Amino acid sequence: MSCFDPAQRWTLPNASPEETRADASQHVLIVRPSDGVVIVEQNGQRRTCMQREAIVLDASTAATFIMHDVGRIDCLLMTRDVRTEMRHIAHDNGGLIALGHYAAAIMRGLLPMNSAALADLAVDYMDGLVTAMIAEADAPSRLNGLPQDRSSISLLALKADIEVGLGQSSLSLEQLASTYGVTTRYFQKLFEAEGRTFSDYLLERRLERAFHMLRDGNRMDRAVSAIAFEVGFGDLSYFNRTFKKRFGATPREIRAQFHTIRTMAIASDASA
Repeated sequence: MSCFDPAQRWTLPNASPEETRADASQHVLIVRPSDGVVIVEQNGQRRTCMQREAIVLDASTAATFIMHDVGRIDCLLMTRDVRTEMRHIAHDNGGLIALGHYAAAIMRGLLPMNSAALADLAVDYMDGLVTAMIAEADAPSRLNGLPQDRSSISLLALKADIEVGLGQSSLSLEQLASTYGVTTRYFQKLFEAEGRTFSDYLLERRLERAFHMLRDGNRMDRAVSAIAFEVGFGDLSYFNRTFKKRFGATPREIRAQFHTIRTMAIASDASA
């Protein structure tokens, strides 16, 4: 199942004691955002998931999902005989890639599912892909790549931490480098490989998140200044100046344009 424009916060409740006793198998939920960042909290654990990565978790145990700029999230609920703990699945995991393509083909009607036998085979095949996906994620070559090991610190992981801390005006390269136990120069080189600097990327993400929030119909009553501060800007004039340079219009103009388009769309639907 794909969910478009999901709520910023989801809560998954605990299964009832009756459901737990009646079902010895485990309901496993796999979530995979197509964009943005998803943070999942369950049993005191916290996992951050970037676009095209995935999180596997126990669907019968309470969990909280926090979305940042997620336009679509794909969810797969399966029943498995083997129990599993919450874990992060990297974007290049072969099982995850195969599972994504296979599930997409089924959802688009490219594979015939016109009999119970075919449906059962499809479920068994996807269960096998999930097993392979988890086995690859648990392989020693994956598990030994601790964050403190420089060779395993990717720019993708760094960007995930930036997304999580974007609203902190004090967020800095020094702070992130200290968290990972590396030098700021190491992180600077990662961004230089993309032809940009940490400051450029941080400003770009803050502006894009502000743009997204200004166009959010659920935030129309929030002041522009409140949104600026929420995404990490400490200086309103600097926010307005850089926003106009980036999008060619002021924050208020962008909000007004979206409000006009939204009003026209609602009026058109009402008259149809």
